[in-house]
Amino acid sequence: MTKASALKFLDALLQSGGEVYEVGGTVRDRLLNLPHKDKDLLVRKLDIEKLKALLSPYGKVAVVGKAFGVLKFTPHLDPSNIFDIALPRKEQSTGVGHRDFEVDYDPNLPVEEDLGRRDFTINAMAFDLKSEKLIDRFNGQQDLQNKILRQVFEKAFEEDPLRLVRAVQFAARFGLTIEPKTFDSMKMHAKLIDTVSPERIIEELKKLLTAPVPSLGLEMMREAGLLHLVLPEVEGLIGIEQDKRPGDDVYKHTLRVLDAARNDPYLENSGDVELLLAALFHDVGKKTTRRYDKAKDRIVFYSHQLVSKRMAKKWLQKMKVTTIGVHPENVETLVENHMFETKSYFTDKAIRRFVNKVGQDLIYKLLDLRLADNRGGKHPRSIKGVLKMRERVKEELAKKPPFGAGDLAINGHDLMNIGIPAGPQMGKIIKQLVELVLDDPKLNTKEHLLALVKEMAHNSAA
Repeated sequence: MTKASALKFLDALLQSGGEVYEVGGTVRDRLLNLPHKDKDLLVRKLDIEKLKALLSPYGKVAVVGKAFGVLKFTPHLDPSNIFDIALPRKEQSTGVGHRDFEVDYDPNLPVEEDLGRRDFTINAMAFDLKSEKLIDRFNGQQDLQNKILRQVFEKAFEEDPLRLVRAVQFAARFGLTIEPKTFDSMKMHAKLIDTVSPERIIEELKKLLTAPVPSLGLEMMREAGLLHLVLPEVEGLIGIEQDKRPGDDVYKHTLRVLDAARNDPYLENSGDVELLLAALFHDVGKKTTRRYDKAKDRIVFYSHQLVSKRMAKKWLQKMKVTTIGVHPENVETLVENHMFETKSYFTDKAIRRFVNKVGQDLIYKLLDLRLADNRGGKHPRSIKGVLKMRERVKEELAKKPPFGAGDLAINGHDLMNIGIPAGPQMGKIIKQLVELVLDDPKLNTKEHLLALVKEMAHNSAA
């Protein structure tokens, strides 16, 4: 948002007797010199109707929030910036779960009282936009400087158990240590996370996974007693030994793979949420598939990728990951196919079939998953095979050969024009044509394919 357009609506509020404060994550990020992703404002001295009337000339105003004390404001001059504008409020828990609250919005409530209901001291600061002074009743700035995460009040986790996961993602993202009393409270109330909706939890997990070192957050969850409640499939890998490193287990390996998927320089899609979820679940099936192969004299996990896929699918559905923009089928495909061969002698034909099986949109994420898997394995430098295969895939894609039905030089209308009816027969023919052009892309011309179809139909009739 431009400075001029910002001043217009802010000036309107201030000139009408309002007090305007930046609050929450906006202040925290300002102090950390980070981009202000959150745009949260608190306005005193103006009731909700007056606030709506003052904002309307400058943008779109939508009323949201319990008891209508929060507005979403989208400025006309910069609709990419959306502000959450709230009146000061007090909250009182009336039961278990984040919906069980009595909320009292009061434009005359002191800002310090509003800050007192917030989760952590680093989020309980306000910045007065008129005086440009920081209001910091709970010493959040000092905690931020000391890299401490501290609850504002003793019942913070009881009143909203989502704060249990928020604590972990904040600590992981900003490199904070959770203050002992706060961590003890987390452990005491960990079971309350079951009262929180999956949509709210997955939003916080997404932030955790995109932390610089997400494994730190997973370890905090384990220590706090949250991991077995939110990600039991991952905690179940603790103690499952494998032939990776001395004293290693699948859980430690998974954490290393997750970190590599987040930030390893060899990956092209590091930090992608679907890739991170695939890294988290790629080996969860090893708990039930672990066997000792006497002939090979080693531990094996035959078909673990198929079991992992089924477990991932169940969790992804339960957690409603589509609400964070994740396509579950993409994660499942990555998990199922992460054990692919990487022999450098693959033929062009084999490369094309590999791309056809996985899909052009996922092929590079799958190669990244394999790189991350190797980086978290016994020999983290043994990645030449995957890197070479990535180059082979790039070379083949650059030739723009046909990889599927959509790339064929003919379509269903062409087939109907020569007497092939829509239905199973047509589907079978198209599948056969795809197989043929994968083996020999030169066949992918309209003339060649129609001739082949006519020959197929003739042979079928005979």
